[in-house]
Amino acid sequence: MIKVPGFLGCGISCGIKKDGEKDIGLIVSSHPAGASGVFTTNVVKAAPVILGLKRIKRGILQAIVVNSGNANACTGKRGIEDTASTARLVAKGLKIKESLVIPSSTGVIGVPLPMEKIKRAVPRLVSGLSEDKLIDVAEAIMTTDSFPKYASQKVKIGGRTGTISALGKGAGMIAPNMATMLCFILTDISIELAAQKRALREAVDNSFNKIIVDGDTSTNDTALILSNGVLGNETIRLDGRDYKRFKEALFDITTQIGEIVVKDGEGATKVVRVIVKGARTEKEAEKVARVIGTSLLVKTAFYGEDPNWGRIIAAAGRAGVGFNPMKVDLFFGNLRVVKNGVEVGMRNEKKASSIMKNSEFSVTLDLKQGEGRSFVVTSDTTVDYVKINAHYRT
Repeated sequence: MIKVPGFLGCGISCGIKKDGEKDIGLIVSSHPAGASGVFTTNVVKAAPVILGLKRIKRGILQAIVVNSGNANACTGKRGIEDTASTARLVAKGLKIKESLVIPSSTGVIGVPLPMEKIKRAVPRLVSGLSEDKLIDVAEAIMTTDSFPKYASQKVKIGGRTGTISALGKGAGMIAPNMATMLCFILTDISIELAAQKRALREAVDNSFNKIIVDGDTSTNDTALILSNGVLGNETIRLDGRDYKRFKEALFDITTQIGEIVVKDGEGATKVVRVIVKGARTEKEAEKVARVIGTSLLVKTAFYGEDPNWGRIIAAAGRAGVGFNPMKVDLFFGNLRVVKNGVEVGMRNEKKASSIMKNSEFSVTLDLKQGEGRSFVVTSDTTVDYVKINAHYRT
């Protein structure tokens, strides 16, 4: 169960998915809420992203309508018209301005939305709204996800207890390049738009932009935050004492959602934190970590529980970052397997293999070049990943 004061939700099946599972959801604030968003960096953007980028500029929203099973991407002018029509139908049903409704979609690319089904579904969505049904929205946005993703946290703001909650989805097409997923963050805390925007951007950079499943970036990636101020707190400002507390809670929420996404990565059996330290800069450390985290050779070795450290160092070497390979150290967990570019010993490699049998572990590469440090959270690549994506449309 997930509840946020001042927000209602509803998720139902309208027939987009063939299996009868929930495939369309609606989130509504009791009144217009301050809103910020971060969207895909992919040049190919889905129709709801194109419209969403325009509507988020005003910084105020009241409703999110989202469907799964159909991305409404690469659908031309019809796609733009259909996503606008969906938002218009919701606005009419809620008796609010159309500009206050933002659409979102996820699913198969290149297929037009089944608008007749959506038209029939909107009245049921509106009449079914309830403070207890936000979880149904989390279920309605699932595609290859094996379970709904959500997180919630209470935070003290000005002597009052506020709520920050997030609904997310994602299991495939996950790479650290914007949100690479859908995530809708809801809070009853009042916060000025500038502070909200900065907090969201920094939270995305330190969570969703650090996760990898397969290295692909979707056409539909969207992360939104709506703050309706129902808590009645003094509005948080960038220079206010409560901003840090709000930002830390938001970081915690997005980190939780991001790591859940990796854990549920298509076919995944491992969650691995790849840490790179000792780089000249943080940017260089992140660049190396990303290359390691997306390497198929590395990720299949994680699946095989094979501490093939040569694959990791070789991946680092093609990241376009200069370092001395005769100085690097490599650790699995706290166990050093490479010292100054040379294997410590076969005994340690066997211990490393034992560490890799855990469902979660870390790999740390120390470049010994400076103070730069970064990380990504990645999954292993398995036979099941291939099976899921080989038959995604069939």
